[in-house]
Amino acid sequence: MDSDYKNYNLSSIAGHKKQLEFLRGLLTSGRMPSALLFYGQKNIGKKFTAAAFAASVLCGDYASHFAIYDRCASLNFCGKCPSCLGILNGTSQNLLFIEPSGNSIKIENIHRIDSFLSLAPAYPGHRFIIIDEASSMNASAANALLKMLEEPQGKTVFILITSNASMLLPTVISRCLLLGFSPVPDEVLLNVFKTEFSDISGETLRLYSKLSMGSYSGFHGLIEGKYLEKRNFLIDIIFKELFEEYKNKSNNKDPYEIAAKFNAMEKEGKSVWKKEKGSKGLENGPAEENEDKSAVFELILFILRDIYIYIVSKNEKLLYNEDIVDKIKGFALNFGITRKDLAHMIEYTASHIEKINSSNLNKSIAVDSYFSELLYI
Repeated sequence: MDSDYKNYNLSSIAGHKKQLEFLRGLLTSGRMPSALLFYGQKNIGKKFTAAAFAASVLCGDYASHFAIYDRCASLNFCGKCPSCLGILNGTSQNLLFIEPSGNSIKIENIHRIDSFLSLAPAYPGHRFIIIDEASSMNASAANALLKMLEEPQGKTVFILITSNASMLLPTVISRCLLLGFSPVPDEVLLNVFKTEFSDISGETLRLYSKLSMGSYSGFHGLIEGKYLEKRNFLIDIIFKELFEEYKNKSNNKDPYEIAAKFNAMEKEGKSVWKKEKGSKGLENGPAEENEDKSAVFELILFILRDIYIYIVSKNEKLLYNEDIVDKIKGFALNFGITRKDLAHMIEYTASHIEKINSSNLNKSIAVDSYFSELLYI
């Protein structure tokens, strides 16, 4: 229990200093809005900050109501009071977490909010509804939510989370107080994980900090998913065969042969990145690990991006995979690939990632199709 509840302390969040100060100011000033919109790049701590903020406010509400001690000023999560325990075990009557069903948030998901608000909470205070990936709401869900935002109930606070605010209805945005989030700086991530991963060299941790692009979950995913091992396999086997075939222009290479090697690599371990673990307390379900089926293709996109950047700029400092600069330069300079064809590879890889994330494609067919396209550019 002790290790669990510490994770919901705002003080445990490294980075996002201005955002945390802003949130603390909302409570201490007594100007808590009825709706907040957290926006910014994916996986940089928006969801975690929203959960920690709500849990900490509710801990303070409980303590103040029963005159135990005043926690409102410190805004921490004790992890021991009934409010905190309710959040941890998924029985809180003051916090509801909404997330997409499949690829979108549907009207049925929004109806859960009505049911939640119709029940009296265990103690007076705020009630929080956190809506993750709010931009995935379909039209009926968005309109239903808009009506709720137009007629806020008491101390109910909505926190919408999105990495694509432009997909939200302007009328929904207009009813929210906006709070932007930026990626966590590399040095901050490095300092956070030095202790946790003391067995990993500082040079490797620094590389992971850069590759994680400001994301805590990204950093963990890179290490747990054996990023370097899989990247090196891709570079030394898959990319080598693809680029040599491009250079020879013989069209003799069988895409199924490359696809088979690629699939064998995936079977050796879990995906490079994993979707965030479900939180039992916040999502009302058991924690589970879901593999991100597009993860290895995102890894390919990382490598292609570096090769393209070097072809265009010849600037090694702009590369993410800075430990294999010589190999990146070799692919950029020694195989005669053009900017146009490399741009096509990047575009096709990005569209392939979007396709497999939005539909239930047969994995083998999807991989065969992908390498066929790259081989016969």
